[in-house]
Amino acid sequence: MRRLPALTVPYAALRARAGAAKDRVAALALHNIAIRRDSTGALRGFALSLWLTCTAVGAQGQTLDVLHWWTSAGERRAVEQLVLQLDKRGIAWRDAAIPGGGGGGAMKVLNSRVLARDPPDAAQVIGRTLADWSDLGLVLPLDEVAQRNRWSQSLFPLVQRVITHRGHIVAAPLGVHRINTLFFNQRVWAQLKLGAPKTWGDVEQAAAALRRAGIAPFAWSDEPWQIATVFETLLLSEGGPALYGELAATQRWQAWQDPRVAKALERLRWLRRLNGETAIEQRWTASARQLFTGDAGMLIMGDWVDGELVAWGAQAGRDYGCAPVPDTAGMHLYSIDTLAMLVGTKRREAEQERMAEVVVSPAAQLAYNQAKGSVPVRDDIDPAQLDECARDSWQTLKRDYSPLLPSIAHRMAADEATKDALADALHRFVKDPAITPARAQERLVALIRSAARTTPSP
Repeated sequence: MRRLPALTVPYAALRARAGAAKDRVAALALHNIAIRRDSTGALRGFALSLWLTCTAVGAQGQTLDVLHWWTSAGERRAVEQLVLQLDKRGIAWRDAAIPGGGGGGAMKVLNSRVLARDPPDAAQVIGRTLADWSDLGLVLPLDEVAQRNRWSQSLFPLVQRVITHRGHIVAAPLGVHRINTLFFNQRVWAQLKLGAPKTWGDVEQAAAALRRAGIAPFAWSDEPWQIATVFETLLLSEGGPALYGELAATQRWQAWQDPRVAKALERLRWLRRLNGETAIEQRWTASARQLFTGDAGMLIMGDWVDGELVAWGAQAGRDYGCAPVPDTAGMHLYSIDTLAMLVGTKRREAEQERMAEVVVSPAAQLAYNQAKGSVPVRDDIDPAQLDECARDSWQTLKRDYSPLLPSIAHRMAADEATKDALADALHRFVKDPAITPARAQERLVALIRSAARTTPSP
């Protein structure tokens, strides 16, 4: 198996490869695309997972190379659904799945392939990164596909905005994840006669009952991206949607000085201590497994956990329950999966456009999202076909008055470098009791203020 080499990119080289991109865009691309060194100065390694042609096609068919980070049981089931739908249209999906929670490894591989002039035909590129890559001319516009299939009339307005950059459709949307989700083991809850956790008081009472029963209150991981995922739900819980909206806007760094940010940091440390033992770093799938087996009672994580639990044979409402994180009911902290069709030398625009058309179709949307745990990007599906966790998420998106907030930890509101820096700062905070919430807040303010200086205003 050949490993792609780690790579750092000089500014001049990046500008040359960007071609006619303006200086500002090239500098921004360097900020987001250049592979970041860790604290020891060594490049963080990555490895390619198995490249697999999932299905064969006839003489008229075409195989498209797709790079992504969907590697868990639920995610693989979702990919299989897309493969089946595409096969009906004569398109084969050659899988380039890069393991690693949060997609950090996948983005490093993707960056290296693009800079080596060997981009995949399609890739999981989301949020702020999608806009940056579009500015560099790396993304195939999908305006004709969107017009032909009337996406503007069938997609949620939020989704339409996310995939639109400088007046062009730049990606095919796949599904909407809700981040502010609290999962709990329904069987354990019934055994201990607990009510659904709706408030932080409910959570505290449940934690005490779980400890008495010898069950860890929370499935918890100290992986930086998982800590950041929990923390952003606490920012929404403690600060409300108005403050969170300010926090998600990089240019409004002053909002991070708000006292409610310190309260969210205090809540983060409180949550971590509820188990009464030292936390470990483990994959999110391991945390989901703890919830599934009843070794832990609760888990705060995006609703991709829903898809994982279903893949293991669990059923929402019977084996597990889900609720909005306390004080975030009726709000949707979102991350949207999107497939970008990348510009390359292989000239496969027709097949790429057909892929985009298929994955947004009603049939593919239902099949993919039922397996993934997310919800369809379309507002014209029947929500009765979703489980109770997904149905609440979809209905929250559907309501005109619901606060819809972009995830900071999952690239919707922060670039790659900023989200990683925030996650590292939060990781140090929870690992070092000597760091007070006030000191941690000062560090977060400094990080966002620095990002504001280097990020152009929208």
